Amino acid sequence: MVEQTNGGRVPASLRVQPGAVSPGQEGIEATPNPREWLEAMRRHLRLAVGVAAAVVAVAAYLGYTEPLLYRATSVVRLVDARRALAGGLIGSAGPDVALLSANPVMSQVEVLRSRATAGAVVDDMPILRIRTRGFPVALVRDVYLAPKVQWDSLELRFARQIVSVKGRTAQRDAAYGAPIELDGIRVTIAEPPTREDGTLYVLGREGVIGGLTRGLLVRQRDNTDVIDIAFTAADPERAQQVANRVAQVFQAGNAQAAQQQAKRRREFIETQLKFNDSLLADARQALSTLRAREPGTTSTRPGEPGSSGGLQARRQELELERQQYANLLGQLRDTNGVTRRVALRNLVASPAIGGNAVVSRLYDQLVQYETVHDSLTTGDWARAVTNPDVQRLLPLIATTEANLVGAVQGVVASLDARIGVLNDLQARSLATARQLSTTQAADELLAEQVENARRIADELRTEYQKARIAEAVEAGQVEIVDLAPLPGGPIGVGWPRTVMFGLLLGVLLGGGSAFLADQLNRSVHRREDVAHLGLPVLGIVPHANGNSTDGAAPVVEAMRGIRFNVMHAHGVAGPALFTITSPGSREGKSFVASNLALAFADAGHRTLLIDGDLRRGSLYRILNTRRKPGLTDVLHGEIRAEQAIQATRYPPLFFVGCGTRTPDAPELLGSEAMAKFIAGVRQGFSAIIVDSPPLGAGVDAYALGAVTGNLLLVLRLGTTNRAAAEAKLDLLDRLPVRLLGVVLNDVPAHSSYSTYSYYLEGYAFETERGPEPRTFAGHRSGS
Repeated sequence: MVEQTNGGRVPASLRVQPGAVSPGQEGIEATPNPREWLEAMRRHLRLAVGVAAAVVAVAAYLGYTEPLLYRATSVVRLVDARRALAGGLIGSAGPDVALLSANPVMSQVEVLRSRATAGAVVDDMPILRIRTRGFPVALVRDVYLAPKVQWDSLELRFARQIVSVKGRTAQRDAAYGAPIELDGIRVTIAEPPTREDGTLYVLGREGVIGGLTRGLLVRQRDNTDVIDIAFTAADPERAQQVANRVAQVFQAGNAQAAQQQAKRRREFIETQLKFNDSLLADARQALSTLRAREPGTTSTRPGEPGSSGGLQARRQELELERQQYANLLGQLRDTNGVTRRVALRNLVASPAIGGNAVVSRLYDQLVQYETVHDSLTTGDWARAVTNPDVQRLLPLIATTEANLVGAVQGVVASLDARIGVLNDLQARSLATARQLSTTQAADELLAEQVENARRIADELRTEYQKARIAEAVEAGQVEIVDLAPLPGGPIGVGWPRTVMFGLLLGVLLGGGSAFLADQLNRSVHRREDVAHLGLPVLGIVPHANGNSTDGAAPVVEAMRGIRFNVMHAHGVAGPALFTITSPGSREGKSFVASNLALAFADAGHRTLLIDGDLRRGSLYRILNTRRKPGLTDVLHGEIRAEQAIQATRYPPLFFVGCGTRTPDAPELLGSEAMAKFIAGVRQGFSAIIVDSPPLGAGVDAYALGAVTGNLLLVLRLGTTNRAAAEAKLDLLDRLPVRLLGVVLNDVPAHSSYSTYSYYLEGYAFETERGPEPRTFAGHRSGS
């Protein structure tokens, strides 16, 4: 258990610093307490209310002065309408390798946001460059602005039938509804306004384009090729017109760009086609000239008659045919009749011999003879041998066979002759080919050039027809899905919501500013600040409102409570002897000392109030007594103690003034004479209260505290510096001074210490007889 010294004060080494975490709670985060916010707002109520009122006022002003804005939205879609209208004849170029990662829809969105599109809209709607003063802009119709017109203004005077327009160079009159042109500006005033004059301003084109791009909102719908085009303006009709006109201008511009691209493609292909036709004509003329100059140089394909390859193939066929006939001829000469007959049948079946009239006639005659011979020899072979008809047929058959073999030999000889001719032709063809190889190569090259030029010409004509179709199609890639309707109402939160939002923001900022000011306040103003000092609170003194009984009653009750607590805190035999001080100036220690002394006197205690502030003591003014001779005069030995004690008009209260001001006052308070003076007055009073200078004024308060042995500290909420109070108390820990406790002075009614008050509304004292309770509450608490 820690031993408490200095009247129950906790040593500085054991006090918990503000915001520190207690042992065992390192992992627990401190949760904000809403009550702290409320208390901070109560302490800085004026600041919170002022900030909140300022924010609400600004919000109300902005909501009132901000014009109503309307937003109209048109919808377009990116489609390949040109390809659909052309029946698929218009081909789409393949994607550029450098643009594979580009989003085509977002590219069109950026085109919509560009100044080029905005400039086209401004040029198409010159009314966007018109501003008026004194009459509504809706009366201005049919606006035309010459390209040279930038910034300009026209002064207008409205009569009953005509309008007079004055420009920089001239003045014109026109009837309402009729156009009037002046300085490159042509407008029509539809009808007379309510005022007699006005001004028409023409804004610069670039400035209007910038304003249009700022008010234009272009957004792609997610995962679609649909684009929303929204425009915000103060006039709902103007917002609708601009949103629709942007969509229409974008569509027309896209179609025009596509036509221009198709036209440039058609012109390019047409130029290439003409150039290729000239190349084709030149190639054909060169080929014709070569063939006319060298008629025998026409190249032949392999296998055609007259070609070296054809002659070789024909010769090989004849060689094969001759070999077959030679084999058949050898079989015909065989003595075996069966083999010879088979050879004859094969011979006649051959296409080359079967088509020979002589061979066919001889073969038919041989077949006839053999048929008759077979019929005569059938049955009786011996008789057939001696048959004269058979004997007559045998020579005929032999003769016919010999003639047939001779005919076949003639065919073989014919084949040999043809083979020889082919050999001669092949030899002559090879010689000719060697001689004409250079000319034939040139012929083949020219023929190839003619063929390539003809093929390119066919392809170019196909692309030329596609380009003409693409140029004739008037549609682009933009399709208007929905035109913008007239906005139904303004956008934004509106004036009431703006004020409500300002009120909410003001409350938050007011509370935040109050809490911030409370955190930045280095004075003692919270219960935590007082608790950190480690001293018990012996009482609170509420704010004094005046000299009236109702205003003094809380102070009287507070002094009674402080007197009671001080008596019990003193707790030793003899008179109640203590020094009253404060950490700094203007904290009300003299006010507390005088009123507490009066409270002791009202309780019947013979009380002595000593003004120990030898530097600036002023208690004599509160008690309406004299300052000197006083304490300094006694300590210097110039007068006796009895001569310094003055009676007051509040018996049994006595007073000792500070005396003559001398520069050795601090040394006098710590001298032996001061100790003897206190020892002398202890015998005649039951309560001795010493009012001392502030602790920050020097060693005076420490010396008086050491002499009296007891110290009562006065703190003024919102004024006492917390750091200074802690530093001074740390010095008191090293002195033989007992701190009785703390008195809180000038406590407002909304403070968290209001519950410490001894005064309850409705229970104020009522005097029927006897003296009234007395107080110095009418004097300033900082006196």
